[in-house]
Amino acid sequence: MPVVELLQPFHDRKVFDCGKPVLNEFLQRHARQNADRNVGVTHVVVASSGSPHILGYYTLVTRTVDSGVVPTKGPVAVVLLGRLAVDQRFQGQGIGKLMLLRALRQTAEASLVIGIHALVLDALDDHAREWYMSLGWGFQALRDDSRHLFLPIGTIRKLGLC
Repeated sequence: MPVVELLQPFHDRKVFDCGKPVLNEFLQRHARQNADRNVGVTHVVVASSGSPHILGYYTLVTRTVDSGVVPTKGPVAVVLLGRLAVDQRFQGQGIGKLMLLRALRQTAEASLVIGIHALVLDALDDHAREWYMSLGWGFQALRDDSRHLFLPIGTIRKLGLC
């Protein structure tokens, strides 16, 4: 059973390849620096605790979204799923869904102690957008871009994740 850990220096970021250069580059060049500056937290999936081999990763960041984009009044605090990627060798094994469920659970838990309206994400392409929409969990497109998706906290709580 795969394990989710916080990205650490011993995790081998160089060999990770999800097939999307921008997602590979983020993990290889920016994820650790963002964590060190406390501007994003990257979680990695490994086969067993302490393993250096990354099967997949996701990053969570806090943001605000303008009311012109979200169907609510005033700017709202959200959790941004900044990145989510699975190494090509492990795609199709449910790791992406595992990571997304964990990110939703973490967002719902955080919303119990701080104000969070929704989880938002920018799907990298139409294929990624369709994957999120196909889950049937209630993702909705924001008003600014059909790939800019959100899932309100109320909907996440109804999924029974926390």
